[in-house]
Amino acid sequence: MAVPVMVNPPLLDALLDGDRVHQLLVDSRGDYAIFMLDTNGYVASWNTGAQQVKGFSRDEIVGKHFSVFYSAEDRARQKPEQELLISARDGRFEEEGTRVRKDGSEFRANVMISAVRDENDTLVGFVKVTRDLTEQLESFTYSVSHDLRAPIRQILGFSKILAEHLGKDIDPEVEHYLRRINEASGHMSRLVDDLLQLAQLDKQEAKPRLCSLDSILGNVLTNIRAETRDRAIEWRVEPLPSRVCDPGLLHIVLTNLLSNAVKYTRSRQNTVIEIGKTVKDKQVVIFVRDNGVGFDMKYANRLFGVFQRLHRTEEYEGAGIGLATVQRIVRKHKGTIWAESAPDAGATFFFTLPDPAT
Repeated sequence: MAVPVMVNPPLLDALLDGDRVHQLLVDSRGDYAIFMLDTNGYVASWNTGAQQVKGFSRDEIVGKHFSVFYSAEDRARQKPEQELLISARDGRFEEEGTRVRKDGSEFRANVMISAVRDENDTLVGFVKVTRDLTEQLESFTYSVSHDLRAPIRQILGFSKILAEHLGKDIDPEVEHYLRRINEASGHMSRLVDDLLQLAQLDKQEAKPRLCSLDSILGNVLTNIRAETRDRAIEWRVEPLPSRVCDPGLLHIVLTNLLSNAVKYTRSRQNTVIEIGKTVKDKQVVIFVRDNGVGFDMKYANRLFGVFQRLHRTEEYEGAGIGLATVQRIVRKHKGTIWAESAPDAGATFFFTLPDPAT
């Protein structure tokens, strides 16, 4: 049952009094959702842009709590409520993050929540402005693929020509620098590919079907074992259930999680990596566990952010994109993902997928 919303005429007047949102209301296009919330976070008004961005009509959403625009993970950690608390305390909350449309699809958005107070400084509600950044992501993808790949190819090509020109009598120091150029260019090329994959995930439609996770895992393990022949890794693998998923996207999830486990156990003399399942809240959960360096849980909120790293690049290679990709794929499947760890005590990543029986 919907909670009655506050309809207070001073709310709009207070909002438009010199606030930046006023200009957004005037210049608003379809990529801006502008709506009001009552003091408890229930939707009190809804503009045309909001319907275009979020997918809900006014009749469908007014009176509903605005937490419907957040992922299950964000709702579980009470992110919507925290944003309102910050806005009420500081007057405004703003971030760039992920939000959810009516159809369950996720999109990148710039979000601003402003507290609205009456002449007595009493909180009467909030105004929320969400800008859809999908178009900017598509422009970013185009720029990356066309404007960055070409110079990287040129650098690699010219360094190869230079090495061939110098021949076998190349000075050791020059050879060292050429090798460094090739390594850095290769790293940049992989980074560009990872960024493209991440950006394209937002507009890529998942094609879920009933899949054997054992089969997908088997293919991933074949590739990773071939790449780690020089490592003594004890793989503990238990049978996994079938799930409704896009097999190509789940291949990416398992590849990233297992590659991370391999990377962060490099310093271990006896490496153990486990892949299995457990049950939480009557739901089957898949996990990948390692006995590597681990991390402090106080930094766990940074794990799935783009370019967010908990270890120095000098120690462990990577750009901090893999886990962001994993999270977006799991969310695209209406699943959740989280991690548990401690410094020098390994890490476990858990994720859920739709159960075909439900």
